[in-house]
Amino acid sequence: EFAAAVLSPGKGAAFHIQPSTGTLKAFQQLIIEITAYNNMWGEYQDDLVCKVGDLQPKLIPMQMTVKGCPIFLQMTGPQTEQPIIRFGTHVSGGSPVFRRVRLNNPTPFDIRLDWEIYNQEQDDKKLVDLLMFFGDPFPPKDTDENETASVGSTSESEIVLKLDQAAVPCGSIYPAWQTTDEVSYSDSEEKEIVTQEPTIPKIVSVLIRPHEGVPADNPYSITPRQIVVPGGGSIFVCISFTPRLLPEAEPEMQCEGFVLGFMNLDDKLAKTVPNKVHRRHGYEAPPLRIDLQAFVRHALLKVDTDHDRGMVFYSTASDLVPDQPLLRVLTDSVMTQSLKLINCTKVPLYFRLLLSTPFSLTSTDLKKSTKTSHSKKEEKEQQPQLVLYPQQNMLVKVSFHTTLELLTYQHLPHTQLLPGFQVLQFENGERKLKFNQNLVIEYSNCTTQV
Repeated sequence: EFAAAVLSPGKGAAFHIQPSTGTLKAFQQLIIEITAYNNMWGEYQDDLVCKVGDLQPKLIPMQMTVKGCPIFLQMTGPQTEQPIIRFGTHVSGGSPVFRRVRLNNPTPFDIRLDWEIYNQEQDDKKLVDLLMFFGDPFPPKDTDENETASVGSTSESEIVLKLDQAAVPCGSIYPAWQTTDEVSYSDSEEKEIVTQEPTIPKIVSVLIRPHEGVPADNPYSITPRQIVVPGGGSIFVCISFTPRLLPEAEPEMQCEGFVLGFMNLDDKLAKTVPNKVHRRHGYEAPPLRIDLQAFVRHALLKVDTDHDRGMVFYSTASDLVPDQPLLRVLTDSVMTQSLKLINCTKVPLYFRLLLSTPFSLTSTDLKKSTKTSHSKKEEKEQQPQLVLYPQQNMLVKVSFHTTLELLTYQHLPHTQLLPGFQVLQFENGERKLKFNQNLVIEYSNCTTQV
């Protein structure tokens, strides 16, 4: 509360002097404690005025450089550790995953953030990046991503007027501009010399910086790409992750990246006060960095059957003959076997089980494992989609149907035979019908497993 009171004038920095007044006796030495408070980065300079009676005031130059990004995530708070957003493990080629992140701005000024996304690749051996810009690298944009003119809320005449009123009081609490001690959000102790905003606008800028990642728009993205965080307020951004398609030979992929929010000030008074304050922005100011991490795996279920050969059904035409002679011939004879599906991955798997005549399937966990879906494709197919959560299993019953129609297949021409159907002719004149078919597991990412 005391720090908030000291910074309440909204200058971004202030000093507290203790004691601020007193009497210095003959040959006495007195230590004056000066405490610096800040909530805004920048390079500050001013004079500490020391008045002794009617003597000429003594001016003591002060300088202070504040570094770091003041904006912080609501979920982490204003901590010094690097924030990281973990998206967890997802299925290859699956649907995008979204995270809504709240950003807080404790400073008195509106800060515009321009986002850039980078991927971290394992085989990347690049050491430095050489960047060249023409004009402002981060111009203000409207909602349609068109550049707009930067309009400051304070005119140059207003700045001059405020500077003319810069009489420094001798009270214990007052806004100050700079001291020789440096306060940094990033715990840096490097000292810098205050420089003023150049009067001539830059036409071409060249920047050399350490290489940390490759600029990219996937698998991570952030919206909006340019956002203004109001002073003393907060705003939300949306960060998404779209799982990539994995090569079949690669079982898992780790996706690491980060987003950088470069700070810019559209208010002229927030950027610089001549001979008092100068704030770097864009690439010259430390950005807000958020690390991103996710894993991608193939959709794969473990299938357990009673036999190593899979599921084998043996049926005869006599199965359609009823035990009681007076009854009519049966139209359908069903044989059923069971298999178990196990999800050994770390993510829920959404899938369908596909079989065609003369096979059919049912699941004992069908009701509790069905996922409600509203897509037009699913409504058209009317095929239920199942979900199996990590480390869970599902018992599935597969049936083979012997029907009178099935017996007529042996007389059909080859062009009309079902896929996987064979007529086996033996020397003794006996015939057997053989049906080969794979149980197809179709996942929500359109991949299949047989």
